[in-house]
Amino acid sequence: MYYGRRICYTTKSIKENPELGTRLEKISKEENLDDYSKGFLESLTEFYNKKGGLSEKQLASFEKIESRFSPQEKAKFELWKQEYFNEHLEDTKIVAKYYSRTGYYQKIASRILNDEKYIPSKDAYQRMTKNKYALKVLEATKATPKFGVNNMVQVRSTAGNTGHSHHLRSLRSRLCFVLANDLTVVNSTAGSKRYKILPMGETQPIDIDERHLMKPNKKGKSSK
Repeated sequence: MYYGRRICYTTKSIKENPELGTRLEKISKEENLDDYSKGFLESLTEFYNKKGGLSEKQLASFEKIESRFSPQEKAKFELWKQEYFNEHLEDTKIVAKYYSRTGYYQKIASRILNDEKYIPSKDAYQRMTKNKYALKVLEATKATPKFGVNNMVQVRSTAGNTGHSHHLRSLRSRLCFVLANDLTVVNSTAGSKRYKILPMGETQPIDIDERHLMKPNKKGKSSK
């Protein structure tokens, strides 16, 4: 659905063009149109059907969209499509999972995760996956875990110093067993590889970042 501002034009500003209807219909059927462009084209088509033409500004906006589907641009897109699926899909999904929990890139992240045929534009891909936060998420996800499954670890005495990790304060220096070391990364900070651990003396496991864990020492506790 298009939520852009509708602008009223005087009759004199409308340029009638009987060929525009066919062009609008053709571009509206393009498979790789993004949601915004689809909605905008619906609005233009509705306007064209009523007025028989478009204003200069409307026509210019339409032609920008139309130019993306020229034979040359379609050829470029096919090359990008192959590159995306062969080289970037895995990283893009990792980053999309991260952003699905934040307030950023929500729409594009949702489409990447829920529509197997969706291909973001190259610009959108680079903006979402090449920023410093996404790069840290990718680095943490691909890093070799410091602690293996079934290893014993200890929650650091500094855990819980921030608001986001306040729930860990009661587990400071607690000995735990690693149940999994490949959970989805949720923080874009150093040491954010994600684990599932079972604290000794507890029945419920918790998820925790690697930065809050260490090898056990003599200060380790088996209970509260």
